[in-house]
Amino acid sequence: MKKVIVIDDDPDQTAIAVQVLKDPRRQIRAFTDPLRALAAVSSEDVDLLIVDLSMPWIGGADFIQSARHRQPNLAIFLVSGYSRGLAIAQEAGVHFFAKPVDWDAMRAAVQRVLE
Repeated sequence: MKKVIVIDDDPDQTAIAVQVLKDPRRQIRAFTDPLRALAAVSSEDVDLLIVDLSMPWIGGADFIQSARHRQPNLAIFLVSGYSRGLAIAQEAGVHFFAKPVDWDAMRAAVQRVLE
C-alpha cells in the first residue's frame, strides 16, 4: 500500500485532499501541524508528501528540506497560493500546484508518481 502524507494548516484543504485522493491502494494521512507531520516522516516510509508552503512553526520550504534529509527519494508536491511558490518548488526540485488546486490535475499527478 502506498503512503501519502498531506500537510496544510487549513483543515478544509486537508479534508478535500483526503477525499479527492482516496483510493483503496493508498493510505492517506493528513496533518494540520507540520511538526507532527515531520515526526511521521521521520518514523515511517512515505511514498508521497503534499506540502503547503505557508504554515506555522515551519514553512513548506524548510519542511521539504527536513523531509528530504530523512527520506532522500521522497516524492514531494508543493502547494501554494503565493507567487513565490513556483520558484521555491523549482529550486527544491519538486512539483508545484497553485491554489486553488486543480484537483483533477493533482489526482492524475499522484497516480503517475505512485505507479
